[in-house]
Amino acid sequence: MINKLIGHNQLRRTRFHDEKGNFAGWRRVVLHAPPALVSALLRTTIDYRPRKPWISYDAIGFLSDFLGKDSRVLEFGSGMSTVWYAAHAGRVCSVEAFEPWYVKVRDLLEDRGCGNVRYEYAKEHDRYVHAMDDEAGDGFDLAMIDGAFRFDCLCHAAEMLRPGGVLYLDNSDKDSQGHGGEVREAERFALSFARQRGAQVTYLTDFAPTQFFVQQGLMVRLPH
Repeated sequence: MINKLIGHNQLRRTRFHDEKGNFAGWRRVVLHAPPALVSALLRTTIDYRPRKPWISYDAIGFLSDFLGKDSRVLEFGSGMSTVWYAAHAGRVCSVEAFEPWYVKVRDLLEDRGCGNVRYEYAKEHDRYVHAMDDEAGDGFDLAMIDGAFRFDCLCHAAEMLRPGGVLYLDNSDKDSQGHGGEVREAERFALSFARQRGAQVTYLTDFAPTQFFVQQGLMVRLPH
């Protein structure tokens, strides 16, 4: 039972390690594994989806304090996170490439009365990456990269951040088993961008809501 619960597969040593082999740490295991397990069971049994970002619990905690009524969020890849950002920020600009999911999230946003969200469907590369270019003039406090075309989206979003803004690459441990891939390219660019701008870099190997295994996120925070 213990082996089955902790588990492992060809991508990770245990559920407590990301795909790069990093251990989450016992604090995160003790504090975050239980809610991750419960939410994972609820999602698989009754399709309950918590209305919060499915990213590191520590990242959610940080963003809860970081975002405010004047904050602007750019999101590539939508979901329950979009509803959460709408409640924590003044303006949310979100792009989705998968039409059935777009329709589901659009209806949810309408039901919740999220009038501060601009939500676009774009399947083709250029339309997706540049969907919110007309919003760039005011800049963004958070750019969340969690959808399609991650390398190009990250490169583009980095130039739209306000001073003190945050660039977040979700699943930054992906593509680790091969010889590269789009996420690896996105990570390299994010680190280079951080060095050039004197930004703070934080890796978060952690559980996330509905996922009973740890993944890694990369957070870059610009100086003010």
